Amino acid sequence: MKKFFFLLGIVVTLVLFGVSQALAVESAGKGAKVSDILQTPEQVEQFMRLDNIASFSHEGMFLDDQEFSDPGRLKLREAVDLGLKNNLVSRTAKEKVAEALGRRWQMLSGLLPHVEGSISQGRTFKENLEAIGFRGQGAIGPFNTFDARIQLTQEVLNLSVASNFQAGIRDVNAARYEKEFARQKVTLLVSIDYVNALRAQGDFKAAESNWQLSQKLLKRAQDQFEAGVANSVDVARARTRLAQDEFRLAQTRTSVHDAYLDLQRSTGLPYNGVVTLMNTLGFIREQVPDLAVALKTAEEKRLDLRVSKERVQAAQYRVSGARTQLFPKIEFLGDIGSSANEIHENDRTTSSIMLRASMPIFEGGKILGEIKEAKSLKTQIELYDEDLKRQVEEDVQKALWLLDTGIGQVDAASHVVGLAEHELTLASDRFTQGIGDNIEVVNAQTALAEARSQYVTSLMQYHTARINFYFALGETESFYLQDVQQKKEQ
Repeated sequence: MKKFFFLLGIVVTLVLFGVSQALAVESAGKGAKVSDILQTPEQVEQFMRLDNIASFSHEGMFLDDQEFSDPGRLKLREAVDLGLKNNLVSRTAKEKVAEALGRRWQMLSGLLPHVEGSISQGRTFKENLEAIGFRGQGAIGPFNTFDARIQLTQEVLNLSVASNFQAGIRDVNAARYEKEFARQKVTLLVSIDYVNALRAQGDFKAAESNWQLSQKLLKRAQDQFEAGVANSVDVARARTRLAQDEFRLAQTRTSVHDAYLDLQRSTGLPYNGVVTLMNTLGFIREQVPDLAVALKTAEEKRLDLRVSKERVQAAQYRVSGARTQLFPKIEFLGDIGSSANEIHENDRTTSSIMLRASMPIFEGGKILGEIKEAKSLKTQIELYDEDLKRQVEEDVQKALWLLDTGIGQVDAASHVVGLAEHELTLASDRFTQGIGDNIEVVNAQTALAEARSQYVTSLMQYHTARINFYFALGETESFYLQDVQQKKEQ
């Protein structure tokens, strides 16, 4: 009988223990319902504080902009404008246009009249008349000679000069397109630096959140240890995790400084100033266009294609200019002036006109060499043009693929953050209830930290894909980011 009651007591104890465990698990799950899991990128960004702004300086790191006397608020468009104003690439491209205009004027010179004025006063002490055909006349002198004259030279027919002038016009057009293309490249560079600074800021915020969470979980482990629910291993494990997060926070701090230095370099901002980025890394769901539409847009708007087209035409004119050197050319020459012994002494007005035709007969192969050189340069430019067209098609296809892939990656990364945060809540509640040690908590912490980092990285890659997408279409200036005011209104 005693044995029966002993066994019955064991059974009742086991049943009660099982019920208590079930109640504990149920209570642990009440704080984290499945419906509360972060679902959208917008929810994840709020959870990770990516939609908040802070002012940065290399001395004070990230602080609220109210703590700075003069925070430098900088939107993406303002950063691009500063880059276009200060960047070496855009400034050099502007000078290239002036250089091309100068060359065009040099080529135009051959088609315009050349007027030259001259004046001279000389004294001849002895002149041998016999030496110039006057036999028996001996020598004369001394005597003075004075001459003041205006000379006119005008090319009437010179096909080579005309062709080279047409090439100069195409060079100017190409330089102007290159100037606009340089502006697009600077816009691309500044936009990437801006997004990279936001990425570094996001990594820092994620690392800071992980560090703060580790502090809270260490405090909880210590409380559990003092209450006798946890052991010293749990506390040591929490301390190790905190040390790891402190190390990661230090790494992101270095990355932030480097990213902001790059942005200040590309925009020309002072390195010792305060910068407040007024755009966020927030997700913007782009509409991926059809490939055929995107290719047509790129063919119409890509400025490098226009530059290449102008260069091909210029090369064609240069080949024509080299060939037409073999053709006859006609020029008009005329002069009028005063000839005398001295000014106002025996002065007479003299003049002459001449129409001269000339044609090269043998010039040692110079023209033939110039023709071959021009044809070779034309072929090289045409080969580059063909390759560029294929490169543009590849750029568009790759940009569309990366854009579409990036959207999926951001969606997946946001879902991972939500699940990791939910898992940490469950594991933390279980540890608080004393159901087990904090191995699950630390593992969930690691998963959440990786998920946060992956989400920031996926946003960075997605926005980079957006920048490259607009650049591939020739519409780099259309790239935008969500600003703080837009975020608040939503």
